[in-house]
Amino acid sequence: MMELGRKNYSRAIEYFKKALSMIPSQYSEHPWLTRNDHALFIDSLALAYYKAGNLDKSREDYEKIISFTIGRIIYGYIYAKSFYMLGKIYEEKGWKGKAIEHYEKFLDLWKDADPGIPEVDARKRVAGLKQ
Repeated sequence: MMELGRKNYSRAIEYFKKALSMIPSQYSEHPWLTRNDHALFIDSLALAYYKAGNLDKSREDYEKIISFTIGRIIYGYIYAKSFYMLGKIYEEKGWKGKAIEHYEKFLDLWKDADPGIPEVDARKRVAGLKQ
């Protein structure tokens, strides 16, 4: 996270990948060592890829997060935010339909959360894309 904060994206990506390789698999015999924590590391890795301009790798990792089942219970905000980030990625790639779909999924998941900047931004982005 320190390297990400320093905008040293290549080193941040290297460290996040190494950290992910050390986490037990989703199918561990210990329920507290399942894929719950993978979302934390993959989210950081996806953000590092996004900030480095590698939209395809970022998209792949955010799509991993939305495929998790157990992890979304504990880290629901990361699960929801992944739809928002996928919306941004698709918007930047010029894929309006996919962007709208993911922003709207984010907004649906976020509707009962405390209002905040991402929600307002997502609403504006959807409105802009639908024009």
